[in-house]
Amino acid sequence: MLVIFVAYFIFGISGFGSSIISVPLLVQMYPLKSVVPMMVIVDICASLYVGRKSSKDANFKELKWLFPFSLIGMILGIYLLVKAPSEPLLITLGCFAAINGVRVLWQRNTEMREPISKWWAAPFGFFGGTFTALFATGGPIYVSYLGLRINDPKALRATMAFAIFSLTFLRLTLMLVTGLILSWPVIGLAICLMPATFLGIWLGTHVHTKLSNAAMRVAYGSILVFAGTMLLIRQL
Repeated sequence: MLVIFVAYFIFGISGFGSSIISVPLLVQMYPLKSVVPMMVIVDICASLYVGRKSSKDANFKELKWLFPFSLIGMILGIYLLVKAPSEPLLITLGCFAAINGVRVLWQRNTEMREPISKWWAAPFGFFGGTFTALFATGGPIYVSYLGLRINDPKALRATMAFAIFSLTFLRLTLMLVTGLILSWPVIGLAICLMPATFLGIWLGTHVHTKLSNAAMRVAYGSILVFAGTMLLIRQL
């Protein structure tokens, strides 16, 4: 419950980050193939809650470039989730979380540069889709791209919330096809975690305007480094 509360507190503040914070910790208690589809259910409810309040601020033009490449990456990610052994995937997730956390901490005071080319949507979308399907953790990849394209933090948060909802819906469809999500234990676990999810989102939404961008990045980066390091210690 505490893991989910903290993860969706961060989601309420930034519009992303719930899965990459929670999944590395949850897989130490539950199997990866249960955690990922469970996070699909929770994410789609959370992104609906945030997205319906901020959709008017979202930049939909940027998402049109990301989604086709994301779909290709998600197909590969679903295949790897079903066929590949979990240990190397979890090691990859731990490395990804820790490295991303270090990057966030390193760049906490970095000022916004000129927007990068929209053609970067191809690699960011593909790898974001792959990690989204594998670990439900593509958000940091997408925000790395969108953060270099969108200067307004309010628009970035709204765009990320809508992106998470759309990508989660695609992931839900693919997992229904493969049968990963048709499990009563998975659905039951998701339902049990809903109170902590919405409490975290509610609190995060109320405090996000009071925090500086640097303070948000320090908190987010520190949690990522902790989660990734703990996962690597457990696997190695």
